[in-house]
Amino acid sequence: MPISKEAQLLIDFVQKHEGVKLLSTRAEVVEFAGVLYNVDGSSDDPEIDGYNWRSLLRERGIDRDCYVTNIQPLGETSHANFSVGGHMTVNRDGSVPFGGECFLMPLCSWHNSKARDHMAFEHTETRMLKLFGYLEKEPRATFSARMASDEEFALVALADNGGAGLISPPRLGNQPLKLLDGIAGQKEPEFFVLLRQNQEDGQTFYRIEDAKLPNVDIAE
Repeated sequence: MPISKEAQLLIDFVQKHEGVKLLSTRAEVVEFAGVLYNVDGSSDDPEIDGYNWRSLLRERGIDRDCYVTNIQPLGETSHANFSVGGHMTVNRDGSVPFGGECFLMPLCSWHNSKARDHMAFEHTETRMLKLFGYLEKEPRATFSARMASDEEFALVALADNGGAGLISPPRLGNQPLKLLDGIAGQKEPEFFVLLRQNQEDGQTFYRIEDAKLPNVDIAE
């Protein structure tokens, strides 16, 4: 059975970050006028049950056409479209330090292409999001799951139709999934990634507590 794009994103996330301390994330609206570059290796903008980077921009009141003004495609009619939330960095090589900071702004698919990596993008629109704790190739769902919360656990679960939803079970010791049986008729999902929030020396971070995904085993 083929693995969906959404499932593969979560598989890659778990395989790369199992056992790693993942800092909590946040997104702040900022004004930034400087030159920016595409993040090398950032994810595309898949619909994961409504959780994509474009929707994060719109939730924060940013909903404009593609920002780039200095590099225009010839014969390309989609440039005016706000197709994706584009991950941008001030580093020409497209790098973002692990768990570091980058920017998110409206882009069309043409400008978001890997073919435009290392090109300096100028823009007259300056309102965008600054992302803290971003991980390269991370889906929006896990980024949002790692935001600081009053709840200890956050769950990114694959739905039966191949999509995924973000669920935050209330605290229940080391058995948070069992509580889903009593929430709006939900049951423990077949495939999921469970994140647990921790506090240490005044720092908020997450670890992958458990995961059940196609072809993935989490060591006890």
